[in-house]
Amino acid sequence: MEITPDSSPAKRTRAKPKVSKDAVEAKPAAAKKPRAARKSPTAKTAQAEMAIVAATLEPMPEDVGSMIATAAYYLAAARNFMPGHELDDWLEAERVVHAKLYG
Repeated sequence: MEITPDSSPAKRTRAKPKVSKDAVEAKPAAAKKPRAARKSPTAKTAQAEMAIVAATLEPMPEDVGSMIATAAYYLAAARNFMPGHELDDWLEAERVVHAKLYG
C-alpha cells in the first residue's frame, strides 16, 4: 500500500492583518452613539394588544353556523339522540354560541 502526500490546499486563517501603529494614529477615532434602552414587553401591554386583536376579529357567518351545529350535536348526544328535540337543541345551541361570541 502506497502513502501519497496530502495535496489539499492550505487552510485559511481568520486572523486580522496587522496594522502598523502609524496607520492607527493617523486615523481619528469614531465616536460611538449610546444605544437606546430596549423596552421589554410587559404582561399589561401583551394583554392590551390581545384585547385589541380580539375586539377587531369577528367570526365569519359560516364559522358561527359550524359552531352552532357542533354545539347542537353535543346537546343531542347528551340526550342520547332521542328524536323529537332537534329544534330545541338547535335553538339552545344558537343561544349559547351567540352569548359566548357577542356577550
